[in-house]
Amino acid sequence: MIFEIARKELIECRRDGRLLAIATLILLLVLVSLFTGWSTLAEQRRQVQGAQQDDQATFVKQGRKPPHSAAHFGRMAYKPVPPLAVFEPGVAPYLGQVIWLEAHVRNPAMFRPAQDAPELRRLADLSVAGVLTLLLPLLVFVAGYGVFAAERERGTLRQVMSMGTAIDQLFAGKTLVLAGIGIGMCAVAITVATTLALMAPGEVPPADILIRSGLLMLGYAHYSLAWAAVTVFVSARARGAGSALLILLGVWAMSVAVLPRVAASLAEQAHPAPDSRAFWADTADAMRAGRPARDSRQIRLVEREVLGRALGREVEAKEADTMDLNRVALNMEVSEVLGAKTYADAYRRLDATYDKQQQVRRLIATVSPTIALQHLSSALAGTDLATHRDFSVQAERQRGLVIRAMNEDMMLKGAGQGFDYFAQPDLWKRIPAFAYKPPSASFAFKAAWWDLLTLQAWSLLALGLAWRAARRQHYL
Repeated sequence: MIFEIARKELIECRRDGRLLAIATLILLLVLVSLFTGWSTLAEQRRQVQGAQQDDQATFVKQGRKPPHSAAHFGRMAYKPVPPLAVFEPGVAPYLGQVIWLEAHVRNPAMFRPAQDAPELRRLADLSVAGVLTLLLPLLVFVAGYGVFAAERERGTLRQVMSMGTAIDQLFAGKTLVLAGIGIGMCAVAITVATTLALMAPGEVPPADILIRSGLLMLGYAHYSLAWAAVTVFVSARARGAGSALLILLGVWAMSVAVLPRVAASLAEQAHPAPDSRAFWADTADAMRAGRPARDSRQIRLVEREVLGRALGREVEAKEADTMDLNRVALNMEVSEVLGAKTYADAYRRLDATYDKQQQVRRLIATVSPTIALQHLSSALAGTDLATHRDFSVQAERQRGLVIRAMNEDMMLKGAGQGFDYFAQPDLWKRIPAFAYKPPSASFAFKAAWWDLLTLQAWSLLALGLAWRAARRQHYL
């Protein structure tokens, strides 16, 4: 009986011209989003690949040169484009894609795609995830606002129930169809996006992409189910079909369109992040305050650590004082070690602020599943802040490797020469190029599990309320 009810509901949906128009519009927007996203990301990949090759060629062709000059010339760390960015660009367009690796400074990422995009490319900001997140609830609302309210008005609901049809069967059949409309739309979009992601070049294993896509499908299924249940609840409680539609449109405007923006604004006000000038001023103050005295025990310990790493063995205190070294290079590497710790603390505090902002948004997600879905979608697509943070950490690790190699070469081979020492060209070839290793699907799940749990709670709670409201039809 449940499937017979579902089949009847599907037939009525097919006859509804408004529903078909909205579904067609969503499909067209999904196709446009896939096309523009794929072409934009393909161009970004070509640019990254070309820039990486140019950077490597320029670095290895420096010839004889003082290592510290090369350290200030630096290297570039390029962030690869995540395969599933074709589905969900997330915050990636608003974050830098390149980090300059130079001596003494841990630079932030630069060259944001959204900042560099011309006005004609704004259409590329229309993502598949954005279309589904925004318009899928509207499609479900239009399809189901009258599932109980309209049948009550026509008197058909009482007739069906008088024929012995259980209200639970009616509820299950109608909810199944509404949820199926949304889930089917999501399944098509995610399947096509996953296929394109698997075709994209890169280091991400296909199994990782498939796991992420499966979790995405699970999240969007709960999103569709939650809104289907909300639709049934409102239709069962509203006085008429018109009232149900107006209420659902108000819910859509508030929960889907308005609250996500309000949540972002409230999070920034509750936990404001420092601007660039304040961040660098505070970091410079921390550098000066945390710098030990030149003859302090801490400096001596770091010197022994630096020498032991360069020589591959433990260095005693007396030996460190008598070794024939380039002391300028030793001092610079000691400064790098101490500075790296200060920068790590500064970025850790900044990241903690962003984490607190996310906690505020997650709190507001209790009244808007759209916020939870946005977090989940960007995390699983690898276009969230956590993945960008991972890129920044790996780039900083590479910066330490590059600068250390230059300082050690100068320290061990340029004894007594200070800054007059010139490194041989083979040094540049021995320093490996940066190769970012994207985090696994387990990393993404760790960042998104709470949001998935929120969506599950939303769908279960909405189903419970809708079921209770549907059972009241016996008394209407």
